[in-house]
Amino acid sequence: MRTLRLLIPTALLLAACDTSAKQQLATLARADSLRTDSLVSIKNDLLNEVMTSTQFVNAINDEMSKLKAKKSVKLTAANPAESTITDIKAQRADVLSHIKALVARLDSSETRLETLRARAATLSKHDATLARQLEQYSKTIADLRNTVTQQKAEYEATIARQTTQIASLSSRVDTLDRANVQLAGEKAALTDTVTSLTDEKNTVYYVVGTKDELIHRGVLVEEGHKRLLILGGRPVAPARELDPAAFTRIDRLRDRVINLPEGNFTIFSRQNPAYASPVAGKDGKISGGLRVDQPEKFWAPSRFLILVKG
Repeated sequence: MRTLRLLIPTALLLAACDTSAKQQLATLARADSLRTDSLVSIKNDLLNEVMTSTQFVNAINDEMSKLKAKKSVKLTAANPAESTITDIKAQRADVLSHIKALVARLDSSETRLETLRARAATLSKHDATLARQLEQYSKTIADLRNTVTQQKAEYEATIARQTTQIASLSSRVDTLDRANVQLAGEKAALTDTVTSLTDEKNTVYYVVGTKDELIHRGVLVEEGHKRLLILGGRPVAPARELDPAAFTRIDRLRDRVINLPEGNFTIFSRQNPAYASPVAGKDGKISGGLRVDQPEKFWAPSRFLILVKG
C-alpha cells in the first residue's frame, strides 16, 4: 500500500513534467525559429557586407588603375608652371581621398563584422544554455522514469509476495476449515455420546402393581422353599434380569415425584426409603405418590423401582 501511495504522486509528477516539457519544447521551437531567423539575417548581412566591401574595393582599384594610366607630370626646371603643380596636388588629394574612404569603409566593415560576430556569439551562447537546459530536463525525465520503474518493480514484488502469502493463508484457512468441520463432527458425535450417556445414566424405571400382577409380568419371582409345607407360599424377590419394557421410564433428575394410583404401596426393590418421602401414608406404607429427595443416593442401588400394592 505504501508503494502505491508513492507511485501515484510520481506518476502525477511525471505527467506534469510531460506537460511542462511540451510547453518548454514549444518555447524552444519558437526560440529556435527566432534564432534561425536571426542567423539567416546575420548571414545575409555578412554577405551584403562582403559584397559591398568587394564592390567598393573593386571601384577603388578601378580608380587607381585610371590614375596609373594617366601620364605623370614631372617637375623640371624647364617646366615650372603653376598649373602643373596644381595637377599634381589634385592627383595626390584624389588618391588620398580614395584611400581614406577605403580605410573608413574597411573600418566600418570591420565594426559591422565585430557586431555580427558578437550577435552570433550571443546566439551560440544562448543555444548552449538552451541545450544545457534541455539536457537537464531530459536527465530529470530519465531519473523520474527510473524512479517510476524502480517503484513499479518494488510494487510488483510486493504484490507477488502478498499473492504468495494470500495463497499460503488460503491453504491454511482451507486446512483449518477442514479441521473445524472434522472437529465439529467429532464434537457433535461427542455431544450426542455425552447426551446419550447422560440420558442413559439419568434414565430410571418404576413399576406399580400387586404381587400377583408383577409375578405374572416377570418382574417378581418366587424363590426358595415354602414357609409352610401345605399352606405357606414361597418368598418373592425381584427377577435377576428385569425387562425395561415392563416398567415406566422416567428421568431421575427431572421426575422427582412419582404419582401412584389409589392404595398403599411398599418399596420391594433395593432403594433406600430414607432418601425419599411419601406424599401420604402411615405405618411405612406409601400412598398418593413418592417424592425423591436425594436422587443420586436413592437410585444408586438399582435403576428399577418396584412398588407393590397391599
